[in-house]
Amino acid sequence: MRAGPLFGALATSLRRNLAMTCAVVVTVAICLALLGAGLLLRAQARTVDRFLLDQIEVVVDLQDGLSDTDRRALRDELAADPLVTKVSYESKQQVYERFRRDFRSSPDVVAGVSADDLPASFRLALADPRDAEEIVYTYTGRDGVEAVRDQRALLGPLYRFLDGFTLGAFALAAVQAVASFVLIYTMIRISAHARRRETAIMRLVGATNAAIRAPFVLESALAGLVGGLLAVGTLVLAKVYLVDGRFAHQTMFPLFGWGAVWAAAVAVLAVGVTAAAGMASVALRRHLRV
Repeated sequence: MRAGPLFGALATSLRRNLAMTCAVVVTVAICLALLGAGLLLRAQARTVDRFLLDQIEVVVDLQDGLSDTDRRALRDELAADPLVTKVSYESKQQVYERFRRDFRSSPDVVAGVSADDLPASFRLALADPRDAEEIVYTYTGRDGVEAVRDQRALLGPLYRFLDGFTLGAFALAAVQAVASFVLIYTMIRISAHARRRETAIMRLVGATNAAIRAPFVLESALAGLVGGLLAVGTLVLAKVYLVDGRFAHQTMFPLFGWGAVWAAAVAVLAVGVTAAAGMASVALRRHLRV
């Protein structure tokens, strides 16, 4: 089918179904914006995880009364472990000073703890922080070891929070996707019914199903593209005004960059156009069989 008649048919269809097309665009935009939000939340979770892998250590708490000889022997064993790159010893007083820094915003907590209440410890830097579980398993229960702590476990609530928001965004996107597909199906069926005489004439002159289907698929793909562009605009605004604006002053964790936004934008546009065009093709199968 030549481009001129194809775009002419597309313009005619859009004029006839303007209200339905706008409804499809808005619904698709909401669906894709939620999908993009889920992708950005996943990117933020990966950003935080990479940051923490470089910052978090494994802490080996020592039992009180451990002799200097036994402590040195344990230190030598830890230093010789191929998974460990650095071993740092902290006395009870040093552990207490760290505790005071970490809980400086909670003076009541600090007031109830003294240096004697805290164990001396070895702090371990690992070649690959993902091997922390193996270190915990290997050294837990050793003579002189009170406990072995993987500090990443303390951040479990944060990971669950990010995972929960990501799952919620994807679930809402799935619900909106169902609504979008229903609207696209309805729009294409209405458009095809309104132009049934034109398609009958095209069949009589030998037009193929692909030529008949092309204007409808293009119409749906265009609606998906416009909805995708609106969703991308929403993601960009969220990055500018929320991530780089409201949350930029927090210093606990790094935030995802523009690369994650553009990757999500590409995915959103691809999903919007292909899903909308695919749904239009499905909606036309019954019509073309008649």
